[in-house]
Amino acid sequence: MLPRPGRGERGVGLMEVVVATVIAIIAVVALAYSFGMGRGLVNQYEVARIALAAAQRRMETLSAGSLTSSDLQLGSHPSGGPSPVQVDGEAVARESWTVEAYDDPANGTNAGSVDLRKVTVSVSWGQLRPNETVTLTRLFPVP
Repeated sequence: MLPRPGRGERGVGLMEVVVATVIAIIAVVALAYSFGMGRGLVNQYEVARIALAAAQRRMETLSAGSLTSSDLQLGSHPSGGPSPVQVDGEAVARESWTVEAYDDPANGTNAGSVDLRKVTVSVSWGQLRPNETVTLTRLFPVP
């Protein structure tokens, strides 16, 4: 005849199994949530990188062009509103730039004279949350 186990030696009870199962389920759900949030942040960062590249491309295009180009005339560009930034045929952001007169205080000329043109390129994206924007600014000489 086998000896009966004592009160402290009975093995795993049903309540312990239920508690362990609940803890495991909570851990798996939290891990799945973390992966989902991480993927969302990666997607958001992807659009931010595209917007920065679009702003840099526009600034380089303006820099490489003629100083008398219509793109560098005072005012907002494009005149019909922000133009779309497209990736694989889908508009993911909106691009615009402004050209303003700028007086360089270091050159000592009369106040209010136009020495330079300040070009500001802005690329905005986002629809559900408030728009996020990348802005680059550069000074161009007046021809």
